[in-house]
Order: sequence, then C-alpha cells, then structure tokens
Amino acid sequence: MSTSKAATSFDPSLPRTYSDSWREAYGQGTDTPRLSSYQAPDGEPVVFAYDSISLGGGQNIDTVEYPFGFWSNTKLGDKTHTIRIKGHVIGEDYIKQRSVLVAAFQVPTDDDTPGFLDLPLWGRFKVVVETWNVDEEKQKNGMSEISLELKRAGYSDTKRLDTAIANLSKQNVDSAVSNLKKVSVASFAKTIEKAKDTNMLASGFGKLTKALANIVGRVQGAISVMNSMVSKINSVTSLIAQGIRAPKELAQAFVSAVYGIVSGVLEIKNAANETASYFMGSDDEDSDSDDSVMEKFIQRNEKNVVMNFLTASNYELSDEAITEQQWNTKKAVENLYRMAAFGAVAQLFVKIDPDTQSFDKQSGLWTLFEKLEESIDKENPDVYAAVEETRIACAETLLTYSYDRELKRHIRQSMPLLPLALYLGCDAEKIRSLNEVADSFLIEGDVIYV
Repeated sequence: MSTSKAATSFDPSLPRTYSDSWREAYGQGTDTPRLSSYQAPDGEPVVFAYDSISLGGGQNIDTVEYPFGFWSNTKLGDKTHTIRIKGHVIGEDYIKQRSVLVAAFQVPTDDDTPGFLDLPLWGRFKVVVETWNVDEEKQKNGMSEISLELKRAGYSDTKRLDTAIANLSKQNVDSAVSNLKKVSVASFAKTIEKAKDTNMLASGFGKLTKALANIVGRVQGAISVMNSMVSKINSVTSLIAQGIRAPKELAQAFVSAVYGIVSGVLEIKNAANETASYFMGSDDEDSDSDDSVMEKFIQRNEKNVVMNFLTASNYELSDEAITEQQWNTKKAVENLYRMAAFGAVAQLFVKIDPDTQSFDKQSGLWTLFEKLEESIDKENPDVYAAVEETRIACAETLLTYSYDRELKRHIRQSMPLLPLALYLGCDAEKIRSLNEVADSFLIEGDVIYV
C-alpha cells in the first residue's frame, strides 16, 4: 500500500456531539453541567466560558482560464479546518484560571500530539494551537477575555509513513480495547475516590461477579478453559471476602475477569478449529455435517456471550442509593461494567465468522452495540476518546467483511430442502441455519435465504 493511499483513512468530518438537544448537550438538569475546556497534550482539561466560535473550511481549487471566455475548476483537496474561539474567565480566582489556561496554550502541539478542544454543542476536537490572546480592560475587573485560533489536527507524515510500513488500512481493535481497559480502570478509580461508599462498592462488585458467572454458565468448552474463566471471577470475590475495598484493585480484577471470558471463548474456538483441521482432511467426504455441528457449537458460544454483554446497557444494581457516596459508587460500578462489556463485545464482534452472519443480523447486533455505547457515561474526556476509538476500529474492521442480505420467499407447496436450495440459489446449509430445518423436512411457507 502506498503512503498516499494510507492517508485516505483520514476523516475530516465533525466530531460526534454529546446530544442533538442543546439543553442535554449543556447537561442542564444534571448535577454537573458540561463546560467548555481546552486540554494540552498529557495535561488536564482547563475550563473556560466560550462566547463565540467560527469554524472555517472549503476546497483548494486549481482554476485554469482559456481563450474565448471560459475556464475550468479542479478540486485539489480540502482546505485546513480553522477554529476561532472567543471566550472568557471570570470570578474571584480568575487570575489563577487565566494562568493555567495560558500554560496549557504554551504546550507545543502538532498532528501527532494534539490538544483537545471540548465544546458542549460541538463535541471534542483534536486541535493544533496557532495563536492565542488574552485581553483585559480596566473597566472589566475580575475577568479576562480569551481569543484562540486553532487548526484541526490532520494526518501527519509520521502516521502516513508508519501506516505504509505496517501495511495497515484500519485501526486495530485489540489495541483500541487494550487502551479502553486502562482508561476504564483509571476513570473508575478517579471517580470513586470523590465520594465512596465501601458497602455499596463490595455489594456492587459482588453482584457483577454473579452476572459474569451467569455468562460463563452459557459457555461450553474444555474444562481447563472453563476453570480459567471461573478462577478470574473468583479472584474478584476473593478480594471482597478479604475485606479489600481499594477501587483500583477491584476494578482491575473485574476487568480482567470480563476479558478472561473473551479469551476463553476465543481459545475454545481456536482449539475446535485446530482439532477439526487435524482429524478431518480436506478430502473427507463425511466432514460437512461434523463441520456444521462444530460451527453451530462455536457460534453459540460467541453469540451467547455477545448478547449477554450487550444487555449491560440496561444493567442497574438493585441496591438503593440514599447518600451521595452511595449514588456515586453505584453509578461508577455500573459504568465500569458497561465499559468492560463494550470492549468485550468489540473484540468478539470482529471475530465472528462473516460467513455465518447475514447483513440484517449484523445490523441488529450493531444497533445494540451502539445502544451500549450510548449508555456509557463519557463525561471523562479520556473515556470519550477511548470508547470512540474502539467503536471506529470495530466499524472499520467490519466494513472489510462481506455480508449477505437476507431475503424472504413464500413457498406455497412443500419442497424438500435440496431442491429448494437449487430453486432459491442458496446453499442448503445456509437455509437450514436461517430457518432451523432438517433435510428430512418438507418446507413450505415463508423461507429466509440469502
């Protein structure tokens, strides 16, 4: 793949907004309204009040003029998106806030290490700081006016070169999920330390381990693999039994248990494939039925686990939260489960054999996947970025697959499976899996095929 081709993965579209409703985007009606902020590379977000924004772009045009009064325009590419911000800091401690903002603006930024501009009505931009100004007037005591001119971060030469060398055309789901793991644990520990209730913490993780045990109970595989999954779940229970209430330790053990289930399911799948490859030659005429049984066995594991983790979007602890500490702890535990489930689904989603999925089924799973994403509290910018990266990586991988679209035909008179397969032009095994019929059955009525 050429370097120029690698750059086509650059997406100049606007970031996703927090909500289509401006009231919800500002977080009205919540205890923590959303504020505008700028975050320098490796820094913390610094809030300010923004007064206006100007976003500019366009096209670079090559215009050629000809005799006899006509001309032609050729698009060479998009112009760099520029963002101009006017805002202010105000209040008794505005001097401190102004100094922190200026220090953030002074941190060097480029395409590889951008800053982050977070605006309630626009979302989170990756930006490169071009110019900044702080203005004060004697008549306006207690405030400073801020002017910023930024450029949206682009696709750097370093990224293009690395992409070309690695011969990658899409983001790696495993690396995105690995980052999500770290961010979810760090975010949980930071959130819980603000207001922690140890009883709610222990009770919450106790209930989560039961939820994971129920998921493992739907998995079928080698005893050694099953024991490994159960052992990771028991490690969380053991920490609770020992009286350990350290949020980070509990979160790390729980996240490890979630991804231990994913690893176990994939290990069962790989072991089944290797066993089939060893004992069944490619010329084995009787292997088709055995392969079909094995495929259904593997699919059932993957799909059962995926569907169970997708229900995390509606998961709520049954404990009643009365105090602020209890409420904060309860919400943090629920959000940790949703983030872990989101990463687990992403990893399994891209591992499901596309030949066993239709376009309609995959669309249904993706809708539930997006619902799970929406249920995650992404107030923390790092969580927002990690979840976004995971979703994009998963989407780009799935786009490389080819899925059949489901069709439906009404069969008025009963037909055996094989003649029906020839009539519809669809593989008999596919008809059997979509409609759950056997060779000996005569089929009539509505039949799903691809």
